[in-house]
Amino acid sequence: MTRQIILFIVFCCSVATKVSIAASLTHQTDVNNQKVVAFTFDDGPSPETTIQILDLFEKVNGKATFFNIGDKLAKHPEISKEVIARGHEIGNHSMSHDRMYTYTDGKKVGGEINGFQVLSGKLLDYQPKLFRAPFLKTNALMQDEINALRLKYIEASVFAKDAKAHVAVEEVVSNIKVKSGDIVLCHERKHTIDALKIILPKLKAEGFKFITVSDLLATCKVIPANDTMIKITGSNYTRMEGGLMIFPRHSKEVLNMPTKESKISAKRAQTTTGVKVSFLTASPKVTLKFQALEGENRGATFGIFQNKKFVKSVSFKKTDGPLLSFDVNSTDPDKEVLHEISLPNWCNVAFQGLMLDDGHTLKKIPTGSKPVYVAYGNSITHGTGQQASYQTYPFYVANAMNWELYNLAVGGARTSVPMAQMISDDFQQINYMTILIGYNDYNGEGISAKEYGERLTTFIKTIRQKHHTTKLFCITPTYTRTKQSKKSDEKITAFREAMESVVQLRETDGDDHIFLIHGENITTDADLNDAVHLNIEGANRFGNKLVNEMKKIIND
Repeated sequence: MTRQIILFIVFCCSVATKVSIAASLTHQTDVNNQKVVAFTFDDGPSPETTIQILDLFEKVNGKATFFNIGDKLAKHPEISKEVIARGHEIGNHSMSHDRMYTYTDGKKVGGEINGFQVLSGKLLDYQPKLFRAPFLKTNALMQDEINALRLKYIEASVFAKDAKAHVAVEEVVSNIKVKSGDIVLCHERKHTIDALKIILPKLKAEGFKFITVSDLLATCKVIPANDTMIKITGSNYTRMEGGLMIFPRHSKEVLNMPTKESKISAKRAQTTTGVKVSFLTASPKVTLKFQALEGENRGATFGIFQNKKFVKSVSFKKTDGPLLSFDVNSTDPDKEVLHEISLPNWCNVAFQGLMLDDGHTLKKIPTGSKPVYVAYGNSITHGTGQQASYQTYPFYVANAMNWELYNLAVGGARTSVPMAQMISDDFQQINYMTILIGYNDYNGEGISAKEYGERLTTFIKTIRQKHHTTKLFCITPTYTRTKQSKKSDEKITAFREAMESVVQLRETDGDDHIFLIHGENITTDADLNDAVHLNIEGANRFGNKLVNEMKKIIND
């Protein structure tokens, strides 16, 4: 089977089941190198639509997968029996199609998912192997149930967007643009049937073969996102959710706080600046699959590094997706190469997994710990003004110093004690930390320099509750064209002086691991993209100058 097949599948598997599932995806069949696509149909069985869909696929000598709802299956078991008899596949779409992701009762979740399995066995003598969540949303309880039943969690790469009652046939046709290996999500609707009458013959004429999702899986080897050979850095709260690996940079407690208390925007916080996905392989080509999640999305640019050297960037517009898939060619084919994928700074992406060329596997990345570096701040640190995470100044610092970066900055953030508590509690060790905060306290909220100093004092005291010897580099607000707050009469110089006073007082009280760096002295107007944010070149210069300042301090 050629590796042009691009599969969009989301695995919902625990560490215990991951190996067996991955093993089941090894290359098993050859479909004569034809182009293949898997059409799926949700919300049946239906006496108005299901048989018509079967007849359409019979005309093109194809098969499909039907994600049934238990309540409908109970009413029309004969229709689902016909689906199976004709060689198609049935998947589990829950008993009632309720919003299970809101459930907090595990027994209720089991009633929906396992309930369908039991009903299908009883009425059809058939055990589905696939599950698709209603509304494509899951929670931890659902994941546990899916894992326990050893179901494969399936989403899609192409969306017909046909669920609503009145959708134009032409719109559905326009939405279904496929490439080999795609999984297409359709619903059992009359307008969908009319669209299929146009789409299926056209795709058949183009050489496509229509197969079930399970047959599609049998042709490809996909390595799930939580494979133990894949290393994730930059997120302290990484978890699998709905078969996707997500990369929160902040705790649920902080993200769920009111903005007035947390001093951050939870929406802006849920972006992946500073996060890296790393793996080692000799495969000449790797196909990576990400998904853009709901939330802040200003476009997604990934940075590709091989053996520590920048190779290229891959960019998607904010209107692209949700699937963000791209190939990475090795710069040294058939030799083991360390791939590091820098995730976007202003988009929230989840990782689905990757594909390698036939005959290749992932290798274990050599062990070795790096000093942990936490970058705390606002949009300057988050990366506003830069197009990608790898262009931000914390990324430059981490690379130059060979530190492991955790960028916890959030655009619009103000000095936040809950953030300090989160950092103190949830990091076992922090070797180095930069603190560049204050501009939004000054120009956004408009508090006084005195109050800012008090907040900063409490912030540092909170960090020191656990991290007594972490080297704290407090950076005074960098150069800005905004000399006076639009909310008050305060000047930016007063805020710089306030930070300086806080650091000096800490030093007087015996803190030997806190240091002041004058941000205004190592930034200029030429570094700015606007009134305060660094442009790409400015972030690079600032990062390099910051490294020099840090080295002087560390080596002193």
